[in-house]
Amino acid sequence: MTAEALPSGAAEDLPPALRVDARLALEVGARDGGRGGASAILDRHEAGALRFRFPRPLGPLPEAVIVNVAGGLAGGDRVAIAARIGADAGLVLTSAAAERIYRSAGAETRITAELAVEVGARALWLPQETILQDGARLERRFTIDLAPDATLLLAEMLVFGRRAAGEAYLSGSLRESWRVRRARVLILADETRIEGDFAAHLLRPGALGSHVALATLLFARPAAGDDLDAIRAAIPREAGFEGGASDLGGLVLVRLACHDAARLRVATLDLARLLARRLGADLPRSLAL
Repeated sequence: MTAEALPSGAAEDLPPALRVDARLALEVGARDGGRGGASAILDRHEAGALRFRFPRPLGPLPEAVIVNVAGGLAGGDRVAIAARIGADAGLVLTSAAAERIYRSAGAETRITAELAVEVGARALWLPQETILQDGARLERRFTIDLAPDATLLLAEMLVFGRRAAGEAYLSGSLRESWRVRRARVLILADETRIEGDFAAHLLRPGALGSHVALATLLFARPAAGDDLDAIRAAIPREAGFEGGASDLGGLVLVRLACHDAARLRVATLDLARLLARRLGADLPRSLAL
């Protein structure tokens, strides 16, 4: 039976013993009671194909780089990442390379990310883009808990196929869930469901049009709404590019869409750089242009 002929809900593409089951956990706390802004690793856990690396940072905050030694993810793989930034500490979390989600014969690739930012802490979550190959099936869940005065900059980029390499994304599935809480109060709940013939259902007017690259940015601090005009002014106004920003009360949500993945990456990083500086930080070394 070919991959195309597998029924919906088919068993995992490979036996469980050959699948990636990776778990990362990191806890960072303020050194010397938070004086001078220095942070130290309090706890670290690595299991499966993912590793942390800690290069010399470009800016004032320590950097943690996620490395996938498996070289990509496929149907049936599981990844769980959890990070806690303690009171008055700071951390920049990124990845060494774009993450490719390969074609699935039926099982989903599942990724969960949990981030907790405590009182007076700063966090930047800035991984490189996730690329869905044709036939990929991905489920991602983001859970973010913020203290009342915590600050966060998050940017996630999602690319449907590699058009420049002649690799289109024609069909597959994406299930994505976002939950953001500040002081335990839910301020963002967002769900995305894409299933089946991507080209026929979404690459048309009224849906995504020609856009095959998307980005989500979250900018959180108590007065985040004061930056809304500057954020909107930084969103490109050009053919083949769409974007918008909304103030959710201490959290600005930005969504970008573009027909060209390279152009989206540049625009996303330009905006991320602008917002990082408002938090007194810089982009990680792996994202520096």
